[in-house]
Amino acid sequence: MDDERVTAPSARPRASTHRRFRLAVVVASVGAAVAGSILLATHRSSERVSARTGSILAAALPPGGKVVARIRVGRAGLPLRGGGALAVGEGAVWAMSNSQATLMRIDPARNAVVAKIKIAPPEAAAAGDGAVWLSDPSENTVSRVDPATNRVTATIHVGPQPKGIAVSPGAVWVALTNGDRIVRVDPATNRVVATARLGYQPCGFLAADETGVWSTGGHCGDVVTRVDARTNRRITNLGEVFPAGIQVAFGSVWVATDAGNVDQLDPRSGWLVARLHIVGEPERLGVGFGSVWINDVYGRVLRVKPQRVAP
Repeated sequence: MDDERVTAPSARPRASTHRRFRLAVVVASVGAAVAGSILLATHRSSERVSARTGSILAAALPPGGKVVARIRVGRAGLPLRGGGALAVGEGAVWAMSNSQATLMRIDPARNAVVAKIKIAPPEAAAAGDGAVWLSDPSENTVSRVDPATNRVTATIHVGPQPKGIAVSPGAVWVALTNGDRIVRVDPATNRVVATARLGYQPCGFLAADETGVWSTGGHCGDVVTRVDARTNRRITNLGEVFPAGIQVAFGSVWVATDAGNVDQLDPRSGWLVARLHIVGEPERLGVGFGSVWINDVYGRVLRVKPQRVAP
């Protein structure tokens, strides 16, 4: 296997709550983010992963990608310093260094930090509709950062404990963990314009496109829900075990796990077809500019060039 090898402390960091249950069962929810359906893999050959247990013959898996750049955004060494929210879009990669309370703007053409924005560490980030959006559950707000000036231009009160955040054309979607709602913010007015009730606490991440938003219950609920962008109503409710955050790009679904793996999944079958192991633990995963981006606990952003893997 093509491990990403760097010198790093051997101590294993404590997983945060929203990643504690990021297991291979996320495989079963992958298809939902791609085609609106979920494929449960209940029987696999000895070379494949069981969607229920995550058992795998690791030696049979190709890496699925290669680390082509390592960008320092936090302090190295122990105690672990780094990691945080990550967003890709609006001309840059936006990586949070929680230890420095700083949002780093990375130029993907240079693989270098080109601006630093002092801001309280957000829970999640998204980029789109002309801005970078940061959720702050302690203040019950979403901050809007102008990518042209690298300044916070608006602070939007959205409701109790906003965490997951995603952007689709004309909408910013925010999951309120202390409640059963997703709110929709109009990026033209910076106001909450609609609310969708879910029936569970959305503790996981969000993924959105022009048709709507997918919400995962994370450790708060064994469910995946889709909200229609036109009606702001829940139209799909699917049972799943501890679904967590995912990213969809390059014909595959990418999942970062606590074990230091970035798994590549076939969206049609739900099979795990590749695994890239990195030293450390991914904090967040993003996609864009022809790459997969990882913000890890060692204060680095890793840029991974995907490699095509036959399912």
